[in-house]
Amino acid sequence: MNIITTTALANLRKNKSRNILIGIAIALTAFLLTMMPTVVMGNLSLQFEAVNELYSPVHGVYRNVDDETAARMAQDETFEAVGLREQAGRMYSRNKDIVASMLCFDETALGLSKMELEEGKFPEKADEIVVSAGCLKAMGLKGNVGDRIKVPYQPMRKGKFLEATEREFTITGMTEDTPEALEKGFFAPMVSEAFAKETIPEGEHAYEVYFQLRGIEGMPTDKIEEQVKLTGEHYGISERDTAENAEYLTANYVDTALYTGLGVLLAAIVLAGILTIYSIYYVSMLDKVKEYGKLRAIGATKGQIRKLVCREGFAVAAIAVPAGIAAGLLSGILLLRALVNSSISSNRALGEEMKVILENGDVSLVKGWIILLAAAVSLATVYVSLLTPMHKASKITAMEALRYQGGEKGKRKRTARKGFDELSIPKLTISNLGRNKRRTAVTILSLGATGILFVTAATICNCMNAEDITRESIRRDIKVEIDYEEDDEMHPEWALDQIQQNNPMTEELRLRIEKIDGVTSVETSLKTMGKIDKAKDNGSGMPEDEVRERSGKIAPDEINCEVKGLDDEAMKELSRYVTEGSLDDPSIKGGTGVIFSESTLKQEHPDWKVGDKLLLQVMDGEKIRERQVTFAALSKAPPSLMGYYMVMPEGALKNMCSSDITYYWDISVESEKEDRAEKEISELISDAEVLEMSTFREENKASEKAIRYTLYGCYGILAIFGLIGILNLINTMINSVHVRKKELGMLQAIGMSGRQTVYMLQLEGLFYTAGTLAVSLGLGSILGYAVFLWAKEGGIMGIRVYHYPAVPAVCLAGIVLAVQILITYFVNINFKKLSLIERIRFAE
Repeated sequence: MNIITTTALANLRKNKSRNILIGIAIALTAFLLTMMPTVVMGNLSLQFEAVNELYSPVHGVYRNVDDETAARMAQDETFEAVGLREQAGRMYSRNKDIVASMLCFDETALGLSKMELEEGKFPEKADEIVVSAGCLKAMGLKGNVGDRIKVPYQPMRKGKFLEATEREFTITGMTEDTPEALEKGFFAPMVSEAFAKETIPEGEHAYEVYFQLRGIEGMPTDKIEEQVKLTGEHYGISERDTAENAEYLTANYVDTALYTGLGVLLAAIVLAGILTIYSIYYVSMLDKVKEYGKLRAIGATKGQIRKLVCREGFAVAAIAVPAGIAAGLLSGILLLRALVNSSISSNRALGEEMKVILENGDVSLVKGWIILLAAAVSLATVYVSLLTPMHKASKITAMEALRYQGGEKGKRKRTARKGFDELSIPKLTISNLGRNKRRTAVTILSLGATGILFVTAATICNCMNAEDITRESIRRDIKVEIDYEEDDEMHPEWALDQIQQNNPMTEELRLRIEKIDGVTSVETSLKTMGKIDKAKDNGSGMPEDEVRERSGKIAPDEINCEVKGLDDEAMKELSRYVTEGSLDDPSIKGGTGVIFSESTLKQEHPDWKVGDKLLLQVMDGEKIRERQVTFAALSKAPPSLMGYYMVMPEGALKNMCSSDITYYWDISVESEKEDRAEKEISELISDAEVLEMSTFREENKASEKAIRYTLYGCYGILAIFGLIGILNLINTMINSVHVRKKELGMLQAIGMSGRQTVYMLQLEGLFYTAGTLAVSLGLGSILGYAVFLWAKEGGIMGIRVYHYPAVPAVCLAGIVLAVQILITYFVNINFKKLSLIERIRFAE
């Protein structure tokens, strides 16, 4: 062991107080660098594993592909695998809520779709079929593997279903029903390719092509999605007939946005660590000037001084980094388990699968690369923090060390030293703080930075209200609505317009709900999908009172809006949120005015203005209805009231559509009768699989849980950052007394009492406290309000009303003040351990 290492280890033992503080700061940095990636990447690993269990391993699907194109794709080297799926027909049921699509798969598609049977085998002959128990029950049939059943069905031809016929099939296999299939009444019995060839003439097939691309290993997901679209265009497949398997791609390939976000978070942690560790080294360096000067006087070179500072710092890191990583790993795993078991995933099936994977231990939560990354980044953070202290220490000369009096270094100004005619404790305090302005500023700014983050986060957390969040989705006590899937390419029958052709939300059902004991009102909201554009020549070519009708449907990729119809009560409530225009506009009363959501309009049509004439097309069953409307008003109402796009009066929307476009009911119930009303309403809608009920109480509990976890996360991280900042304050106060032991000893020798010494230290601490609070509460409040406005504008977490975080601000002030008092107390006790002579002789 050479002399530099020996000296560094000796300094490690000598400067225990400083090194303990630095060690804690380094350990906390390593803790965060380990815990955050462990939680984020562990959650993603569980989610990705669940995705791979639940989703097909295809990169995408092309729809409506003809025979010739499908054959060309099968021979194309661009694809790793190509499988074909086709709907040959559907089982016929008098119950319009039951949908049983008869699908056929080739061998490759079967493998890619992860189709598994409970028992039996896949169909091969034209009269063979695979069904589920739920499908048989819904169709009023009975049978097991090997039984013959007569199935009424409608053959598919050119995208249309023909008249129903009947055929006898042999059940060759049984599949398991998913909860979603049983709930919605959507089933997928499987037939053979032979049946499809018999049913659909050659040249009229419309395949769904399941595919995997070749040579995309290591590519980011956005590039893969782009290649999927370009390949589809090469084969003449439109964008609306192209669907990427986004969940699978994200789970198995590089998502640049995800890793960029994680990188930004880790960079913030590193910067906080660098600021604190550097600040502690900078302040403590003032105490080491004479020591380094003596080393230079006995022959130490600049390089040796740099090595000495570096090795002492890394000796502390060698102890602190492993401790921080171990604590971060343990905390991350415990937090991740709590998050997964709390079932806060928006996808129920995915959340349950993640629980199973976690319990079975199928995914390792301890990742070696995270440990290595945390260690490397922590050590790099220490090294960067040491660069300036190493440089400053190496520049100290023997003469400079002898002249050093604890003030700021630099060229001595040719000005008279400022003094006081009368000396007092406050003046002594001011003199000391002014002696090293940079040290004072660094301490206040490092503490203030943490305080700013705390107040900003507290502002957002204080503005989050569970009831406000819940009211974003439910206006009243109970909500009954149609559960539809507008963008499900695999099941177009789940689209809203398809369900509304046989709308289960009948007037009879509404009246039955109204008669339930405790129900005080049932408010109806209408909704349909549509397309809206600027009217040509500002509407001069079409009268506003004219409604045109044409057959067909709006293409899926052309649908750009949803239109809600509100009753009179809801329109009155909407008037409170109008930001531009008025609900008293003649066009609204005349049935041609529409009200837009402000956030959506700014994103989709920023150039549209109140008063513009627009051409609105809406879906009405198998028809399109078209009308010129006026942009009458702009609103910031929550989605539970006006949806996400636009609204118009209920009567006006009814006049445009002949079919029943009821979308949901908002039901108000007497509070003491909610339980019974919920049960009865649930029983009433149980036969309609496409209807779902949600209650304010349950949604509010979920909102409270989400807020609770958000608060735990925010305040937990801020507490760690705050602790790092407090370490800096402790170091500053300790070194402030340490470098002035001789000065304080001489003052006490000429009559300064111990109480006056404590008073002076308290004043210094109060100055740091006041400066920290001024920066934290001042800048933090301004930044917090700015973030609130941003969150309100974006509708994040239901934030709509500003609440100043008074309680967190008082807590912050109390904590900082209490810490300062405790620091002063312990520093004074340590100072008293030395005799007056020892203090005066200090640094000789």
